[in-house]
Amino acid sequence: MCGVCGFVGSGDRKLLKDMSSVISHRGPDNKGIYLDKDVGLGHTRLSIIDLSPSANQPLCNEEGDIWVSYNGEIVNFMQLRETLESKGHSFKSNSDTEVIVHAYEEYGDECVRMFDGMFAFALWDSRDERLLMARDRSGIKPLHYAWVGGTFLFASEIKSLLQHPGLRREVDMRSFHYYINLRYVPGENTMFKGVKRLLPGNLMVWEDGSIKSLRYWSPTLGGDSHTESYYVKRTRKILEESVRRHMVCDVPFGICLSGGIDSTTIVALASRNTSENINTFSMGFGNPEDEVEDARLVAEEYGTNHHELVKEEDLIKEYPKMIWYADEPKRNLYPYYLYELASKKVKCVLGGIGGDEVFAGYIFKYNYVAKIDRIRSRITPRERSAVARAAEKLIKFQTKYGSLVDDDELDYLDSVRYLGDNTDQYLITQTLDRVLNDEYLCKIYGSKLMSKELNPVRLEYEKYFSGRGTFIDKVFKADFMVKLPDDFLLVDDRMSNANSVESRVPFLENDLLELSFQMPAEIKLADPNGKSILRKAVKDIIPKKVLMKEKRGFASNTMDTYIRELRDLAKQALPDGSLVSDKLIKKEYFDKILGEVPNPRLRLHYDLIWSLYAAEIWYNMYIVGDPRKPKVK
Repeated sequence: MCGVCGFVGSGDRKLLKDMSSVISHRGPDNKGIYLDKDVGLGHTRLSIIDLSPSANQPLCNEEGDIWVSYNGEIVNFMQLRETLESKGHSFKSNSDTEVIVHAYEEYGDECVRMFDGMFAFALWDSRDERLLMARDRSGIKPLHYAWVGGTFLFASEIKSLLQHPGLRREVDMRSFHYYINLRYVPGENTMFKGVKRLLPGNLMVWEDGSIKSLRYWSPTLGGDSHTESYYVKRTRKILEESVRRHMVCDVPFGICLSGGIDSTTIVALASRNTSENINTFSMGFGNPEDEVEDARLVAEEYGTNHHELVKEEDLIKEYPKMIWYADEPKRNLYPYYLYELASKKVKCVLGGIGGDEVFAGYIFKYNYVAKIDRIRSRITPRERSAVARAAEKLIKFQTKYGSLVDDDELDYLDSVRYLGDNTDQYLITQTLDRVLNDEYLCKIYGSKLMSKELNPVRLEYEKYFSGRGTFIDKVFKADFMVKLPDDFLLVDDRMSNANSVESRVPFLENDLLELSFQMPAEIKLADPNGKSILRKAVKDIIPKKVLMKEKRGFASNTMDTYIRELRDLAKQALPDGSLVSDKLIKKEYFDKILGEVPNPRLRLHYDLIWSLYAAEIWYNMYIVGDPRKPKVK
């Protein structure tokens, strides 16, 4: 893992050093800069492949007219290098970074289509005075950008952009609205007004003072008609190769082992490629839903050096520090503790992120979609409209006059109200509090937030549910295109880098993505526990207990956390905090919820309180305070 930053336009060596220094946790092994007239590239290096100085960045070609600052690991770099060498290119290092430079020399912007793995890079071509930026297909590695006057800034993390004194720190109200509903911000916008992220599978070119972006890859749904046996064999072959390639490094590596089928598959396949005992790392929360016992079983089965952390309390005590690393308010920051544990033994870990999206692991969601389709088929459009109108009346009555403890009943009414709309049905499976209609918003949002024109969350998702294709296939695509990069991968990147650990994700290998999206839904969902093809592909190498169990989430219990920690912390921070004083959230809402005796039927509100507590910390640190000198303790 590394840190990328830079500018085209007005800037100097001090700015470049400041931008690099603030993300030094991403790469503590070396810092480098390239500065030429009005162009600057900065880099912080975490040495993983070719530990020699010859692989330090920014790195250039022989002529010194093409420079790159890059974050990631291109797992097919050896094959690409052989091809480039056959075409006359010379290499001075054994790093994958240098492959990017020579591939660009040979193929131009088209080179990004050839890269397999995770990457985000900025490449300056001084011959044509153009900057090329690109991000991998899944969005594993981040890249942000912003304009300050005529200066174009870019960086792995937003805090690096904020080192420019001219970049104003303002909340993007639409993004704040999305965050409250979803726990993350979907798409290219961020919580900062004017700061955007390059989307996954996209490249962007700066030239002559303007930028143009292009999507170079997107998943294509359906089209294959192979047998289940074909998909099982092909999946096994690709996974074996992917795990082998993701193990390539010149430093000690380990595996994050949850005890589920995804991480267990990686442990099983990795164990076949080495005679050494692999380090594995697990985390639990001390509740019955934990998978730590299953992780121990797997570790024992494969003889790993297993390291375990059980975190029953003080889960959010270190939120200020973790939110500073995250750049945006987040709730699901627990991986920080897991990577902190791993950092004591290794610099690189493999993990199972992406397995659910590739192999259809969210079975509760798919069962819900199937239920909706069955209901639709049994009633006429006229009956559907009548039911929807009745549900909407009940929802509005409840949110305006009903008791707070009855809010959890609104989930069902919401699903009925939007019975005919695929986008809204999808969002019902995504949001924590799914009843933020106008009446409900009036209870929560302060005047500053309510005065803005806030687009319904559904507008960010409509494009995935239009056109041809089945509802379930569109759900697969939306999960992969939005929540995976904007929530799960974002958290994984920030929390691993906070501990200077590189996190690799074998399930997001290019060939596996192509196979997944071409696979018919009925084959993916043949097993009632989900991940049918994966289960069949690895049934001979993983313990039966793991193979047969249902999916469990990696999270603490909201009710337990609220009673143990969150309630007291929220009482101190929220009613008289900055979100209230700056009229984003109403004080009355906090007083009402926090004043109630803890009740499991208020869980939806506790979820929201948790998100707002994170937002309060972020707001004080990044908007009210100075993120260049954060108070993180």
